[in-house]
Amino acid sequence: MKQPDLNLSNDTLVLIEKLKKRKKEWDRLKKTQWIFLIVTAALLLYFTISFYHKVLLVSGGNAMVILDLLVSDKRLSASLLALISFFMFTRNLVKQKEKAKTKYENIRMETVDRLDADWLLDVKSEARDQISSYLDKEYDINIAYKS
Repeated sequence: MKQPDLNLSNDTLVLIEKLKKRKKEWDRLKKTQWIFLIVTAALLLYFTISFYHKVLLVSGGNAMVILDLLVSDKRLSASLLALISFFMFTRNLVKQKEKAKTKYENIRMETVDRLDADWLLDVKSEARDQISSYLDKEYDINIAYKS
């Protein structure tokens, strides 16, 4: 579906473009978050199993032996560092996603307010209906109501 050709002010067009851009950014961050969560979970599983087999079973519970075995095994140390790094990246990505969601919701509400139409059928309400249906179908953006 192509964007309806309406007689809208330039600032309204800029607002709609910014709304579409923020929606794409939020969707991109949601997809990326799942990738990082899966990689982090896989690293956690690998580290836990490796730590149990290579360190805990061999050490007999001695703390110094556990530390020595953990530091001496390069794969185990590297997986621990990778796990910590991916955990930090994932946490940062979750914060970015929440920030992007807030920005998107704020501009969506501003768009709803800007395109607020009367209940009577006129040119303004028809234009709003066309914009609303276009954004809903193409970008899954709801500007029909705020909540």
